[in-house]
Amino acid sequence: MSAMSLWQRLAPRERRVITIGATLILAGWLALRAAPRVAHEVRSLRERTAVATLALPRARATLALEPIARESLAARARRLVAYAPRLFGGTTPSEAAAELSSFVAGAATTHRVRIVRQDTRPDSSASLFVRLTLRLEADGDVEGLSGWIASLEESPRLLDVQAVGIRAPDPAASPAQPERLHAELVVTGWGAIRHPTGS
Repeated sequence: MSAMSLWQRLAPRERRVITIGATLILAGWLALRAAPRVAHEVRSLRERTAVATLALPRARATLALEPIARESLAARARRLVAYAPRLFGGTTPSEAAAELSSFVAGAATTHRVRIVRQDTRPDSSASLFVRLTLRLEADGDVEGLSGWIASLEESPRLLDVQAVGIRAPDPAASPAQPERLHAELVVTGWGAIRHPTGS
């Protein structure tokens, strides 16, 4: 006996019950298949909404700070321009170090101090601003060395002088002669690297 003939032999009420039951089973099966996907979409939508809710105040705060940041950058640029004359310049760190060395040597000549050895060490970083270190040994009298060191410390250039040591090379010299002293110093400064035009 075929399924069609069995269906036709059923009473209308039995057919209705079977139809409703089959519909409910199918709907339940579809709901079970679709429920995880729907739950995932709902969860994803909630997460995106939460992220957007958190991001909005941050975006507003960032936009509110934008004039302050612009003003801060302008203030920093003004400070850098103001510092420019106090820096030693060159197109390379070595050139900036040579300018520092020349400046220190010029001050030594003014105070009758003789530089006997110097060693420049520019910072090797590829930065716009480089730290310059100059190690020196010099001879002079008390007045000359103290005047020279004071002139470097009071210079408008950005310099830092550290006296490593000062000693009398000939403590048995005649009192009639001015006392000669030997000084070892470290002078540090800052250089601004200028990029050649057209490069």
